[in-house]
Amino acid sequence: MERVTRRSLVGAVGVGLASAGCLSDAGGPATDETTTDSPTTDSATEKTTRGTADATTDPAADATATEERTTGDWIARASNSPDPDHEITVEHDLAESRRLRVTVVREETGETVFETTDEFSRGEHTLYNLRKADPEGVEEFRVCAELLPADTSATTATGTTSPRRDCVTLATNECYGSAYVEPQEDGSVQIIYAIC
Repeated sequence: MERVTRRSLVGAVGVGLASAGCLSDAGGPATDETTTDSPTTDSATEKTTRGTADATTDPAADATATEERTTGDWIARASNSPDPDHEITVEHDLAESRRLRVTVVREETGETVFETTDEFSRGEHTLYNLRKADPEGVEEFRVCAELLPADTSATTATGTTSPRRDCVTLATNECYGSAYVEPQEDGSVQIIYAIC
């Protein structure tokens, strides 16, 4: 008796199905019933059409989008697109609270639009959002944070920098993100923000 293996069994089933017509690719030779309008073709065509229906058919727009991605023109566009929604937040993860002075000044006029001096405990404290300054288009704001000692008379002079003071300029455009004031363990303060 011949030994039946998995390979011989699969081969035998395959031959049987093929001779019964179950494995033919299009059901035999093309007849009037088998044309290019078969359900399989319609289904594939429909998927292809649906996939391209939402695609841009304007070659100039596609070329502009590709050029922006490759040349960095998107940065110029983002820099000129107003977006004033930038928060000024204190992020504090030290064990002891820290006393901070935070100011926001409109660069063009020198107007202080926000100022606070407060004791901040561990956590995240949102202080201000630049949209409250009601900027017209893209404007620049100088954000300064100063870590104050217990004796507030020992602060640094306005405009000077020290490890206890940090300043950054934020613009109200799509390129900038929010600013995070972070007191450090060594007694310094840093302002971190994102820009494209």
